[in-house]
Amino acid sequence: MEPQYWRHFMELAAAGKGLRPLLQLLVEIAGRPAVICDLTLRILASQVPPGGPPLSLDDYLPVELPWEPVGEELYPGHLRAGEGTSFLMVPVGEVYRYGYLFLLETDAAWQNYRELLQAASLAAMIEMSRTRLAQETERRYRNEFIQDILYNNLPNREALVNRGRLWGWDFTRPHFLLVFALDGEMDENLWERWRQLMQYHIKQQVPEVILADRSDQLIVLVPVPATGAGVNKGKIARLVKSLQKVTALHLQGRTFSAGVGRFYENVADLYRAYQEAKVALEISHLMHRRGVLSFFDELGVLRLIFNQGEQELADYYEENLGLIVKYDREHNTDLLATLTAFFHASGDHNRAAEDMFIHVNTLRYRLKKVEELLGQDLRRLDVLVNLYTALQVKVLLGK
Repeated sequence: MEPQYWRHFMELAAAGKGLRPLLQLLVEIAGRPAVICDLTLRILASQVPPGGPPLSLDDYLPVELPWEPVGEELYPGHLRAGEGTSFLMVPVGEVYRYGYLFLLETDAAWQNYRELLQAASLAAMIEMSRTRLAQETERRYRNEFIQDILYNNLPNREALVNRGRLWGWDFTRPHFLLVFALDGEMDENLWERWRQLMQYHIKQQVPEVILADRSDQLIVLVPVPATGAGVNKGKIARLVKSLQKVTALHLQGRTFSAGVGRFYENVADLYRAYQEAKVALEISHLMHRRGVLSFFDELGVLRLIFNQGEQELADYYEENLGLIVKYDREHNTDLLATLTAFFHASGDHNRAAEDMFIHVNTLRYRLKKVEELLGQDLRRLDVLVNLYTALQVKVLLGK
């Protein structure tokens, strides 16, 4: 590539006129269509050669990760799972990844495009870092305000409502508060990709939603009507379900878990909803659930035992289930698993037997043995409550 082209790219980047002029120069030199995407592969800008057919693309570039490089930071591939247009891709950003630059309809001579793509990528990094800096400044101030709400640092409701107006948020309306956390291990790039993905798609569905983030969690405030709690919960469930589909589609099958606090009409109580949403999410993780939506007000007895001391919980578990665990260990039986299946089947003997692939008479015999060991009648409600609670404690303790 001729030296003046490097200068032209740098001049465009210095002018700060956006990504499109950079792509126009790239397309002019290469004679090929080009696209710039963010980390989620959402198209930020695209360009075709003069007189060329327009690109028939949706919001996202139809490519699959990961790619294998043919040279240093240069990746070939095809759109739509290897059946469509060929491309060469170069990442935008080195230490921090901002997105991806694609040159489409390339031939096998990838060496001819290496320097050109490197120059265009450097210019794109300068432009995207400038935008990123502005976005990060706004994000930091937004997060600080939301943190004041979540930790009840504002003097009264009026102060909360007035500060919210500066951001264009209507805190005279009640809000549901949700906390999202991506399941499994993740690095900084994966977290940022997921955050951008959620931000875009939540705004698409609920434009007035408020988003913030703390550590590796997203905080989502969804305005809802003051009446009809069941209807509001249904709205939240549909939103989370659609976001699960988006996450799985764009992040290779990944899932996230969500905790939701109780509904408060007064936004000054959102700090309480935040603590409850975190508890719902943490209990979900302790129970090794993935991709689930947990409402705090539906946790039942788990809400009561969650904040108890570990030794107190261990004692309760041992008092109620210790004899069964000991008998199973010494006789190689499955009494505890049978009792668990019985509860999971809501006391239906036939269903519990089917779930365990045993005859219903075998199930009844095992439950009778449980009664003998404990000296208690499984037909009594107080006995069932104690044993069910002990099984929940078992999960919380990680036994």
